[in-house]
Amino acid sequence: MQLKNITLYLTVLLTSCASFVYGQNIEFKRNSLKTGIAFGFNEGETERGLGIIYSIGLQKSFGKKQKLRLNPNLMIGGFVPFGITDTPNQFYRITTLGYNLHYDIMKYKAVSFVTSIGPFASYSRGLLGTGGDGDVRNSHSIFFNSFYFGGNVSIGLRIDFPKRKIAYEIRPINGMVGNNYFTLGYFLFGMDFKFKN
Repeated sequence: MQLKNITLYLTVLLTSCASFVYGQNIEFKRNSLKTGIAFGFNEGETERGLGIIYSIGLQKSFGKKQKLRLNPNLMIGGFVPFGITDTPNQFYRITTLGYNLHYDIMKYKAVSFVTSIGPFASYSRGLLGTGGDGDVRNSHSIFFNSFYFGGNVSIGLRIDFPKRKIAYEIRPINGMVGNNYFTLGYFLFGMDFKFKN
């Protein structure tokens, strides 16, 4: 009976050790799925509001230390004039295609100070003028759609352990500026899911 218990314990121990060693030697590709969620303020030619933004895209790393990364991405957000009193009510969405270049300016072990730049194209559409301060006489709503293009810049921190499947980003400063008075500023939390070799 004791021999069976010892054999069982040894089997469990060896299996655990093998799993641990295997986990420590996992190598990941330079490609990853980049995701994020953000809260921000948007203003355009006719629209203005606060909203939640979701982003998803692919990312490829370059260089020996993988400090440079290219990231085509899609962003989707919904906005309302919450807390904004000098504008009529409005409910709209934006869809943005971007191509970002991320670079680690400074890096210490797994933590890096990262900055990003890149172009974007954005499509905004929704309802405008359904009431609110300054527009109480307007009894009907108007559907609008606008197209914008421009550039963006961001600054933040990245936490990336080489042997971990997920890297994290906190980017408190993100700014997008485009034509027809378009601006979008937001605070983003992101997660990169690395692909295994």
